[in-house]
Amino acid sequence: MFHQYLQDPLFLNVIVLAASLYILYKSADLIVYGISDYAKKLGLSDAIIGLVVVAMAASAPEIISSLTGFLAGSGSVGFGAILGSNMVHVGFALGILALVGKKLELEPNIFTKQKMFMWAVLMLPFLLSLDGILSRADGVVLVVAFGLYVARLWHMEGTLGKLKENVKLKSIWRDVFIFLGAFAALLLAGRWLVFTSINIAAYFQLPAYFIALTIIGVGTTIPDMAIELRSLFRKKATIGLGDLLGSLMIELVLFFGVLSIVQPLVIDIKIVLNALLFLAGSITFIMLLMRGKEINWKHGLVLLGFYAAFMLIEIYRIS
Repeated sequence: MFHQYLQDPLFLNVIVLAASLYILYKSADLIVYGISDYAKKLGLSDAIIGLVVVAMAASAPEIISSLTGFLAGSGSVGFGAILGSNMVHVGFALGILALVGKKLELEPNIFTKQKMFMWAVLMLPFLLSLDGILSRADGVVLVVAFGLYVARLWHMEGTLGKLKENVKLKSIWRDVFIFLGAFAALLLAGRWLVFTSINIAAYFQLPAYFIALTIIGVGTTIPDMAIELRSLFRKKATIGLGDLLGSLMIELVLFFGVLSIVQPLVIDIKIVLNALLFLAGSITFIMLLMRGKEINWKHGLVLLGFYAAFMLIEIYRIS
């Protein structure tokens, strides 16, 4: 009986996909802890670590999966992985955080103070993609916007010029070895994830974009959701929100910016329009919530409703 399962291509692809997701999660976890630990040693503030360093490391699974899709000639997988994971971020993940936490306090901090600037930068990829292509010029605009975002964070935190000198890094070779090993595992797992997803989509005669939007989108968001939930249970919900916002900036602005500079990205608006509209709407709703003092369970239900409506439309389109 088991021998028959081994000969079934679907069974093998599901096993490889599950293993790839697990490797992505564990390797990303090692990268997150390694980078954040050295960031603290170098004197970077908690806000910069959460919004930039940890978010960048935790976004590695989504970025690697998307990049592998583009390099494999499957743009639908590339876009699906990023758009799907970010819909999970702003709809499902934040909705769950609000429901579990019941009330997330929004004290004045680095990201509530610059919400309008962040919203403007996050809307750039949507506006620039409406003509069906992210050109090299568009990529330059996105990268510059991300640079301004980081510079603004740095300035608001007042950390410029406060990096520690003469930091003792006695065992840096060991950490570098762990980092390189984790990153290599991340690359391989991302490659396996994309190819098995394409195989599963072909087996069920489903669009590869839909598989990327769902399986890859949810699976690669596990590290971020783990960080956000851990921060909630440790009574530091704003760190989780910072990781979420930082991930959006890195994946939608920096990643698409760099990628389109290297190679202009052709976008099939008919396929991705639903995701673009729901993602832009969800981000705008979150920024409006940040004008208040809290995100409560009712807001969480609204965000989960956004995600449910988004998925129902996607399922209807392929049925």
